[in-house]
This record gives sequence, structure tokens and C-alpha cells, in this order.
Amino acid sequence: MAAEKETKAQPVAEMDTDMELIPEVVDEKDVITLKKPLPNGNNEIIFNFDKINGYVLLKCEKQARKEDPGLTIPLLSTVFQAFVAAAATKLRYDDIAGLSAPDFIAVTNKTANFLASAGR
Repeated sequence: MAAEKETKAQPVAEMDTDMELIPEVVDEKDVITLKKPLPNGNNEIIFNFDKINGYVLLKCEKQARKEDPGLTIPLLSTVFQAFVAAAATKLRYDDIAGLSAPDFIAVTNKTANFLASAGR
């Protein structure tokens, strides 16, 4: 009877090793693959930082100050970064702010990296 109750579990050595582990948030050059899709079903956000100019940054800063009146250093503000990300992706600020935490952090980090390195 003990032989009949043996499980058919596959030993670790025989498991499929070709299976790739897929990270939850993939960040490639100008694309972020989202962990959770946007309300419209898109699961990627494509950035176009080339279209960002001084006027866009000033407008983003003005909007960020309305959203967060205590804003002191825009470059360090996730509110400002979210407005810049929205401008670079042609999404609404609410779409960016409504992302899941890991996706929001990935988007604002990418934007912060752009803002920090734009003058170099």
C-alpha cells in the first residue's frame, strides 16, 4: 500500500531548466513593461524624452506645485516626476499616479534618471 501512495513529484534535477524567470518590471531603454496593465489594457509605457523642453518642464513644475504646495525641490518630487513622465509618455497624470506601486516607482525612477542626467 505504501508504494501506491507515492507521489509523482518531479525531482528538481529533472525539472525543465529552459524556463526563463521573467521579472515583474522590465526596464529597457525607453520602455517599461508594467506589472499591471493600464486601464486601457496596455502593458507597456513608452517614453519620448526628446520631446521634453524647458516649456514642458516649467509647466510640469507649475502643475506639481498646485498638486503639492509644499514642493521645494522639484527634481526630488515624485509629483513633479509623475507630471514629466506623463508628458514624456502622452499619458494623463492620473494614469501615472494610478499605477501600482512597483510600476509607479519604475516610471518615476526612469524619469528621475532622465532629469538628473539631461544636462550631461
